[in-house]
Amino acid sequence: MNIKKAAERSGIKADNIRYYEKIGLIPHIKRTESGLRNFSEQDIKSLKFVKHMRDAGVQVEPLTRYMALVAQGNPETKGERIAILEAQVEQLRCEIEEKQSALDYLTYKIEHYDEVMTPSETALLTEDKR
Repeated sequence: MNIKKAAERSGIKADNIRYYEKIGLIPHIKRTESGLRNFSEQDIKSLKFVKHMRDAGVQVEPLTRYMALVAQGNPETKGERIAILEAQVEQLRCEIEEKQSALDYLTYKIEHYDEVMTPSETALLTEDKR
């Protein structure tokens, strides 16, 4: 199947698929005699897996390492694969905390608009007119 169909089936844009292949996140896709990518069902499974991992917040670089370890098929790399995922979980937790803090900050500003935002807005307008 061609890249357009693979993009539809996997939910990953064609440009991203090309990029993922270029950086080694997914294995090289077999080509037709004319040089076009010819995706197999296994390739689609890999793409869907990568999409799920990216949707879960796993960054490209560690995911590339993870996928390389998976491709080796060596059960002895299980600890390293788990460590990669644990590091991504910790990073995601930090990002969630940062987002929660930003959400709390904006919520406070909205709930106390007259006391907090109106004076700030007035100060911005006053400074611009000097």
